[in-house]
Amino acid sequence: MNLSRKAGRVTLSDVAKHLGVGTMTVSRAINKPQMVSPELRSRIMAAVEQLGYIPNRVAGGLASGKALSIPVILPTLYHSVYVSFLEGLCSVLQVEGYQILLGTTEYRTDTEEQLVSTLLGWWPDGLIIAGVDHSQRTRTLLGSAGIPIVEIMDLSQEPIDLNVGFSHHQVGAAVAEYLAGQGYKHIAYAGTQTEIDFRSMRRIAGFQDTLRRLGLPHHYIQRSHKPSSLALGKELLLGLLEQYPQVDAVFFANDDQAAGALFECQRRGLAVPEKIALMGFNDQEIASQTNPALTSVWTPRREMGRKAAEMLLRRLRGQKLGKKQVDTGFKIVERAST
Repeated sequence: MNLSRKAGRVTLSDVAKHLGVGTMTVSRAINKPQMVSPELRSRIMAAVEQLGYIPNRVAGGLASGKALSIPVILPTLYHSVYVSFLEGLCSVLQVEGYQILLGTTEYRTDTEEQLVSTLLGWWPDGLIIAGVDHSQRTRTLLGSAGIPIVEIMDLSQEPIDLNVGFSHHQVGAAVAEYLAGQGYKHIAYAGTQTEIDFRSMRRIAGFQDTLRRLGLPHHYIQRSHKPSSLALGKELLLGLLEQYPQVDAVFFANDDQAAGALFECQRRGLAVPEKIALMGFNDQEIASQTNPALTSVWTPRREMGRKAAEMLLRRLRGQKLGKKQVDTGFKIVERAST
């Protein structure tokens, strides 16, 4: 065969023709190597490498009934918090030969619905989806898919199938208890996209419910629809101080925002925590590297990814699961900013 660039993909037939063998022989060498001699398989795999042949996974999946693909639907890739989750997930699934297909919803339920419909059309082996708040059609599609479904990052009272996460309402409550226990009296929440980010909404609800129960003001809330960033942290802080100058502690939606607020406090000569306490969420690396270091809420994102993958694999293997829902928990990491 002429090895100069050909029009179209290199096919199984091209490899077979190059070697003078049948296409079934090439297919067996790739998919069932025990069915051909070591010498023949070595020749075939050398030709595969030489010609640049890539097996058609879709056709292979239709033939075997296994696509060896797991779609993962996340709200966004803008935040690095999902990197740790994906690392944990891939450390389990890729070892088993599964490929990860990524999709993002940008926190839109209609986009999520469309993604679910499209990805299920590829007949994946399972599906992992962030959050537990879905449209009724999405729940119907996932519930009738006939494959393992894992909802992550939150806990559901009615899981579609499997569920790995933690209670965001409890996070908000725990933060309010902690800051009140430190002696702060005017405690605020600052964050983004609360109307479409259901997990943030639950944190705010737990936060406000607890402040109300403790007899403290619970209306100090600053929100923005801008993407999360260090600059947004500064903007949120300034908005709070302008509207509520009495605020003495702020719980931010994430560590980047808390760090941005800290830098602005330092520019303005506002001592942290003496004049105002700052606290983040997710306990990313930046929280421990600022000066003063930021108190934050640690969430087990890598372990969540591993656990979701392990539960999905057990279901695919037909093995029994001890429980269908796993609460990974969280913990407050106290540092100098509070």
